[in-house]
Formats: sequence, C-alpha cells, structure tokens
Amino acid sequence: MITGPDNLFVLPEFETLLRDELARLPPLVLRQPAGAALLLQACAANRALAADLRHLSATRLHVEGSGFAGDVRCAVDALPYESDAFQFIVVQHAADALAAPEALVDELARVLAPGGTLLWFGLNPWSPWMLWLHWQARRGVALPHARHPDALRRRLLHAQLTPGTSSTLGTCWPTPVGRADGARVLAPLRGAWMVSASKQRSVLTPLRQRPLRAVTPRPSLAVPSRRVRA
Repeated sequence: MITGPDNLFVLPEFETLLRDELARLPPLVLRQPAGAALLLQACAANRALAADLRHLSATRLHVEGSGFAGDVRCAVDALPYESDAFQFIVVQHAADALAAPEALVDELARVLAPGGTLLWFGLNPWSPWMLWLHWQARRGVALPHARHPDALRRRLLHAQLTPGTSSTLGTCWPTPVGRADGARVLAPLRGAWMVSASKQRSVLTPLRQRPLRAVTPRPSLAVPSRRVRA
C-alpha cells in the first residue's frame, strides 16, 4: 500500500517553491507604509516557513476544508476584518487549494487598503509540474486547482483592483533543491506564476469656484402703457 502525506503542499518540492516565493516579499514590503499584512497559505504546514514582512504586523491564515484557519477561523467569503484593514496581502497558493476561490477575490478587495498591494501566487497549469502533481495524486491526495493568471486578472478588474503583469517563477520540473530555469524560452513552463494588484485611492477633484459677477440692472425698455380715460 502506498502511503504519503495527505496534502501535496507539504512535499519538499513544494517547500522549495514556497521559499523562493517568500524571498520576493521584503523588497515589496519596504515600499509599504506602516500597517498590517495578511498572508494566506495553502495548508497549516506552510506556516512554519519564515515570511519576512519587516515593519508590517502580520496575520497568517491557511486553507482548512472550504475555509480558513490559523490566527482566526472564517469562511472564504467572510473575512472578519474591517474594510481597508491591510496594507499588504499575499495569497500563496491558497486559491489552488480551494475549489471555488472567486468570492475570495471580492473579500480581499474589500479588506485591502487604498494604495495597498495584493500579491498572488498560483500554480502554472501549463507547467510539467501538473504531470508530477497528477502522479502524486494517485495516492488519493486532493489535486490542486491550477488556474491561468488571465482568469485572475479578469476577476481582479471585476473587483475594481488594478492588476499588473504576470510573471513565472520556480523550476520547470519539481525538485527539492533548485532555482528558476534561466532560459527565457523555458519561462512559460515554470511551476508557478505571480500577479500583483493595487487598490487605487479614490480622488475627488475639487470644482473651481467661479467668481460672482456683479449684475447691473439694465433700464427697462418696455414703454409703460397709457390708458385713455373715457
């Protein structure tokens, strides 16, 4: 009988990819003012990976069933935070572990502060990683839901966020130790993609006040009627 982990995101090959992704956070965090950060990950074991969020106070959640657990427990479409609460949000394959993450985008748009950044990591559906994942899933482990970044970009626009360009990262084939394949021609086959998005501040343009013009009454041109008395 073949035995193994009950979650593919705990495998050493995934840990290498996750560490590579988390190493990209500090330069982006330094651009943010003081505030709070939200980190959503695929499973509880991923919480052991160090995430350097510098001056931001971090809240970490992970997928458990069809919702989130960790610092709090909540549904995907009901994050227990006020609107505009987080300056920086990271989704690290949490959507890959969810069957229907569409409502999550709307909730993240709500809790992202104006001027804040959302950073989203997803599995590349065109990567040879998917062959490896299907092989691993033969043990009866749930297969992640890899989606194309263009689908996320459309959803971000629908949620009134401004997405940036997508880029790929990681290796083309899972390996416990490795770096991204350097050849540009191999970039579309790398294991993961990254998309950033921002929430624009609503700017009200003040109307220029027009100076009041003095109105000089003009003499009436009407000729008064003269009634002839009989």
